[in-house]
Amino acid sequence: MSLTERVEVFRGRIFEFTRSSGLSTQIALALFGAAFIGLAAQIRIPLPFTPVPITGQTFAVLFLAILMGTRAGTLSSLFYVLFGGLGLPWFAGFKGGFAVLAGPTGGYLIGFILAALLVGYLCDHFAWARRLPGLIASLLVANFLVIHGLGILWLGAVTGTHSLSKLLLLGSLPFVPGDLLKIAFAASLGRLVLPSR
Repeated sequence: MSLTERVEVFRGRIFEFTRSSGLSTQIALALFGAAFIGLAAQIRIPLPFTPVPITGQTFAVLFLAILMGTRAGTLSSLFYVLFGGLGLPWFAGFKGGFAVLAGPTGGYLIGFILAALLVGYLCDHFAWARRLPGLIASLLVANFLVIHGLGILWLGAVTGTHSLSKLLLLGSLPFVPGDLLKIAFAASLGRLVLPSR
């Protein structure tokens, strides 16, 4: 067996394990994933002109959805948001509680769950989404349409800002370069663990 074939077998085993394990394993994976998102959230760069900081959460959410698939990947984000909303201080800046969910960044947090669901589902069911071009396309849609879309809608509701251009300046455009880097990193790591077929 060639090295390429061995790598593909290894990828297939990871894929099978993360997708086909029993409920207790899925929950354990998701709890680990939620903790990983919480750690990544502490990589935080505040910006003076917006209440939304640059964080490592987006990378963690997208990569876990690739790695763990629909169930454990989505549960990771759900547990992260749920436990953080209940007071566990693992949101960005070691914050927790319902006030964070109800604040300016709440839409992004909810968007994480839906983005993980989308990416996990696509990677689970479609071989094209496991290849680099399809994977990048999936991550772009999940990040910019789902996370940013919900984020700026929520931001507008919380701040009372109704100008789309102002919302884009506050809650989306400043994050595009960093998000593109996070997407490239998540996709590159994802290709290392996803089978091609």
